[in-house]
Amino acid sequence: MRSNKTIFLAKNISELLYQIKNVSGLEIVGGCTSVKPLPEKTLSSRDISELKAINMRERFIDFGPAVTLNEILALGKERVPQALFEAAKSVGNFFVRNMATLGGNICASVQTPKAPKRSLYAPLLALGATLKFRNTENQMSATLPFSKFEGVPPKQVLVSVRVPADDWDVSIFRRVGKNGSYSDDAAAFCFLAKTASGVLTQVKMVFAGPLVFFDSELEAKLLGVRLPLSSKTVQDWTEAAALSFDKAAEKYECSNSALREQLISLARYSLNQLT
Repeated sequence: MRSNKTIFLAKNISELLYQIKNVSGLEIVGGCTSVKPLPEKTLSSRDISELKAINMRERFIDFGPAVTLNEILALGKERVPQALFEAAKSVGNFFVRNMATLGGNICASVQTPKAPKRSLYAPLLALGATLKFRNTENQMSATLPFSKFEGVPPKQVLVSVRVPADDWDVSIFRRVGKNGSYSDDAAAFCFLAKTASGVLTQVKMVFAGPLVFFDSELEAKLLGVRLPLSSKTVQDWTEAAALSFDKAAEKYECSNSALREQLISLARYSLNQLT
């Protein structure tokens, strides 16, 4: 049986933009570790050097979407935000991470409205990542907060993922679920906190799987609180997190008591790491 799949090539971003503009139905892929089956018209971004670039700055890191997870890990845990490093490390094995790309992990998380979120989604959201796109019509650039990302806009290409390189006093990443799978029973958890003079100054908590849970009002309740936290503060905050999670679950039409218990347990654990 003859295959009706067509693979297009591009040596640089300009050629990539040209192909997307002129080839109807063309889809950009990375390492294809989560693309099943392969689209009818594809173009791999893995060999475009501009999309594989890593630019280290003082306050942030710009990753090309074709950067593999192993290339992120190769930078070392001293140079990559701990939560992102641990998330990349949690994906598959060495051979999978050698193929899987940052852009692929991100885009697979939003390929359908109810797509399970991949491991890097939670830390990227917690860290406040931003995405940069290039328009195929005028080649102008535009940026988008990761919190607003619902898919690559039509006739645009993801060209960079900017990750703030802030220092966090507490950084926790965990995957929950069977064998780290991406399913309705699995999720990734990320908790970040900054302190100054024994006072909490910034808190971020994200739980992402079949639903995405983060609550800025809940996080704000801990700001200005002096450490160590009292047992009552921990109890009250985790109870508030559970109630907020229930609202998110209702919105996503995702009722999962096991994930709810995992969230409560991880939230309590994270607060107890604050000293």
